[in-house]
Amino acid sequence: MRSMTESEINRAIGTIKWASIVTVREDGRPYAIEATPFLMNEQICFMINPNGTTKKNLDHSDKVLIKFTAATKDLEHWLGVSCQGTGKFIHESGPIDQGWALLGQVMGADYSKAAEKFKLTPERSPMLAVTVTEKTGRCSARAGEELFEIPA
Repeated sequence: MRSMTESEINRAIGTIKWASIVTVREDGRPYAIEATPFLMNEQICFMINPNGTTKKNLDHSDKVLIKFTAATKDLEHWLGVSCQGTGKFIHESGPIDQGWALLGQVMGADYSKAAEKFKLTPERSPMLAVTVTEKTGRCSARAGEELFEIPA
């Protein structure tokens, strides 16, 4: 087991299609949801419920932890990446359109109808953007050993 390099961490962030978003409740307890991340303007972004618990938590504290994990089927090789930063919902229609297009690229889907819907009510935007201030990662590889091929 070793720490991951910055390059390996960035590769994991850009490859893994499912991550946990952890925010802090008003009473200090953590709260987590899972969603598909995409990268935009050096931020890690998600399309999530704009009226859910994560939104309420961000109204109280903008601190966010994003956790990426991956493993081979036999669990012989694994990795975990943690990204700490601050999160906010984006309300401008241009970035929202771009976000839906980028999510569509990640998922191999067309989200243009969803984009049109949220352009009409950008104040209800589902686009969460996280500005990362710290990244850490650990993996099963030994010192000097290459990271395993991250399953897509």
